[in-house]
Amino acid sequence: MNDRPVSVYRRPVPDDLPLAGPDGDPAPVRARLADAEPRTLLMVLTHLTRDVSHLDRFAAVCDPANAESGAEREADEIRDLLADVLTTSAPRETGPLPSELFRRMASAYVHEPVDEEFVPLLLDQCGFAKLDGAPAAADRGPGGDGFHVVVVGAGLSGICAGVKLGEAGYSYRIYDRNKDVGGTWLTNVYPGVGVDTPSHFYSYSFEVNPDWPEFYSKGAYVLDYLRQCADGYGVREHIVFETEVVSCAYDDASRRWAVTSRGPDGTEEVEWADAVITAIGVFQGAVRPDIPGLDDFAGTVAHTAEWDPSLDLSGKRVAIVGTGASAMQVGPAIVDDVAGLAVFQRTPSWVMPRRKDDLTVPEGARWAMRHVPYYGEWFRFLTYWFASDGNFVRVVVDPDWHMPDVSVSKESEAMRQWLLAYAREELADRPDLLEKAIPDYPPFGKRILRDSNWYRMLKRDHVDLITDPIARVTADAVVTADGRETAADVLILATGYQVLPMLGQIDVTGRGGTPLADVWGHDNPRAHLGTTVPGFPNLFVLAGPNSAPNHGAGVNILAESQIHYVVGCLDLLREREARALEPRQDVHDAYNEQVDKALEGRVWSHPSVRSYYRNSTGRVVVSCPWRLVDYWTMLRSPDPAEYTLD
Repeated sequence: MNDRPVSVYRRPVPDDLPLAGPDGDPAPVRARLADAEPRTLLMVLTHLTRDVSHLDRFAAVCDPANAESGAEREADEIRDLLADVLTTSAPRETGPLPSELFRRMASAYVHEPVDEEFVPLLLDQCGFAKLDGAPAAADRGPGGDGFHVVVVGAGLSGICAGVKLGEAGYSYRIYDRNKDVGGTWLTNVYPGVGVDTPSHFYSYSFEVNPDWPEFYSKGAYVLDYLRQCADGYGVREHIVFETEVVSCAYDDASRRWAVTSRGPDGTEEVEWADAVITAIGVFQGAVRPDIPGLDDFAGTVAHTAEWDPSLDLSGKRVAIVGTGASAMQVGPAIVDDVAGLAVFQRTPSWVMPRRKDDLTVPEGARWAMRHVPYYGEWFRFLTYWFASDGNFVRVVVDPDWHMPDVSVSKESEAMRQWLLAYAREELADRPDLLEKAIPDYPPFGKRILRDSNWYRMLKRDHVDLITDPIARVTADAVVTADGRETAADVLILATGYQVLPMLGQIDVTGRGGTPLADVWGHDNPRAHLGTTVPGFPNLFVLAGPNSAPNHGAGVNILAESQIHYVVGCLDLLREREARALEPRQDVHDAYNEQVDKALEGRVWSHPSVRSYYRNSTGRVVVSCPWRLVDYWTMLRSPDPAEYTLD
């Protein structure tokens, strides 16, 4: 049994009420609620009172038509009523919401139907299940009986794996090549780095953080959150830092894995494990572009994935190569400091509108998350809903669509027009930039990026957007194919990360000494449910082939879903008194046939799209073709009939 804290961030519950003492003055609490989100306050009011009449009475606050100016009277009345509920000793309903009531509230909240199939996912991923007293994994009793697991990587997924393995009673050790936890949030420190998934969802469902300072927080805050989770759950004491796993070899006789690691002094050691979980993520190191003369550049060359925080850009002429996610964050972050900024673009990106200039979480909302029961969970649901499966319809190809070159369906075209309207509004006075900034592929074909003042940056007098191909780099300039030279003191490579070969940094061999590299080839990885591979017993790949939710949400839900499945597989081994589990080849093949067939009807396979989602033959190897609710449901528990156990 895990004796670690139930929670790192304490979550308010009805037993904490009344906030101002029995029959206290509601005025101070009412004042605190002034900056909180009205829709969310309505859900809290309904949740605490179970009075569903509130949903009809105050429906106007949930109507998007009133987002800017309407429903203020209703919002004020909700605050008054809730302040009374929070500050009096009147009886309050506690315990889980009935499923139908939750669905009715959820549908009112987002002003659209929430189908029954989403309810289990929402209760789990928005944190209600644990908060309302559902049995935790640790309540199942000790597991493992000496069964030992090695986890590779101590980022978001690896920490989550440690938490859940510990809860389930399994012995585990985590190896990470870095000096601390955090993975990409530890190593990526370039200016402006942060999440483009809403902060209140980009976190663990079992650790709803009330203290995010911004709705899209910077990387340092994400790293701090992960550190606190690793420390609070005792995961850190299971981690070996500055140590890289170089090989994992399955031993047929003992049905165990020999895991070879290399420490900071170069010494290699072998640890035997019953199972191996790889949690190294999709991105496995910086991609350095093959540009003639790049090594001859006399100034500073900095890749966003390998940033030196001491680099001073003040007054420098800076050239950025690339216009993807990291470029769109670093450019606006440095534009005020540099003397000149040249952006070299190969392919433009679709840019999601910036909803408002100030993305700071109001203090009243943060207070509500710390003190008002259910506020944080309901707000998490709100951020999740509009950044997840609602987008799925926009990636599904309509074979009869009449504009297949630029969009894939009516919904896709509506999305394109929305993004176009935003670009046109932002660049209304710069038609030259507008022409360069609009992609020629459908929305979601590549990752849609959140605007961090990108368009506004491009309009600055000392910024130049260059779309001619780079021909070469000289000692002090970047030369394009048309012969134009752009002088530079610093060259920033925002050129992305190595994705394939997947798990390429580890020499993995399975049954009979078969290398995983031979099974997958250089760039054609496949797995059952994106997680397990025939011939490689008790090997579990997190963020594996065709598991990424590229239509929305974040890696957090992927990690939790897959780890839940992995622990289920380990429990299945224990229940069957077996030592090894691997997917049947026919089951694996049939699943991947379904994946390929489904992907033919998704925007990522559009002929105009070239992205890291695809391999050298054009097959999409990263994206999951299903909705999040579908994939989450698939991973609820392993089907013994799909596996060989011995």
